[in-house]
Amino acid sequence: MNEIEVAFREMERRTHSAADPCPPWLVDRLMRHLLIDVTGNTHRAEFCIDKLYSPDSATGRLGLLEMRAFEMPPHARMSLTQQLLLRALVARFWRTPYAPVRLARWGTELHDRFLLPHFVWLDFNDVITELNEAGYRFEARWFAPHFEFRFPKYGDFTTRGIDLELRGALEPWHVLGEEGAVGGTARYVDSSLERLQLKVTGLPPDRYTITCNGAPLPLQTTGTAGNLWRVCATARGSRHRLFTRPSGCTPRSPSTLWTAGCGAVSAAASTMSCTPAGAAMRRSR
Repeated sequence: MNEIEVAFREMERRTHSAADPCPPWLVDRLMRHLLIDVTGNTHRAEFCIDKLYSPDSATGRLGLLEMRAFEMPPHARMSLTQQLLLRALVARFWRTPYAPVRLARWGTELHDRFLLPHFVWLDFNDVITELNEAGYRFEARWFAPHFEFRFPKYGDFTTRGIDLELRGALEPWHVLGEEGAVGGTARYVDSSLERLQLKVTGLPPDRYTITCNGAPLPLQTTGTAGNLWRVCATARGSRHRLFTRPSGCTPRSPSTLWTAGCGAVSAAASTMSCTPAGAAMRRSR
């Protein structure tokens, strides 16, 4: 983060300097080794500048900024809505550039908050509100299909006035170490991990405890009274393994999860229970 802030300050200084103007290739030299993925690959960065204005070759000077964090929507109308959002954001930042004094250091909140559907949707609604204030009319409901596609609802049930909802969440896949492959070496990603979000509404925290594999889940507030969330998978964890890879970060980790009451979500040998004081109320298949 410190290096990116230094690069932005230098770019700002050269842009407003008449004696030492900013050459078009400076963006590439300043950002090339910062806009990368965890393996150092510039082509897989969320903002890829390989074809923006590289002084190395003519094919790298096409004036293209590739936004690789987007996945292809399953429907043409969803794609058009996504492109409309990008055009509005470009116009918004062209008129009023985003120039904070200091970039935010989110730390572990990137995983604890912004990989979960609830907080992603709250953050996205802030973006829609800002676009409307800037004069670009958008409605959050236009992107409800994108939300449901990216964060599918696996199941829900209600017991004693307590609503529980289970949705898929985001999970970054770890890049593994080098392994032998045909013709040389390769680095694979551990695609066997998945993250889930459990959202609970109407839970009296002093009377009930939600457990997974027998371990209580510490719930954290969403900002709404009685509305709690927790990413839960295996006991005291935030992820679960869909299958066992022959080579991975934790190759022997069991692929088990809870069982929801309606049978919409099932697993090998674990249950999800809502336990009032003194008695057990279990929901299992």
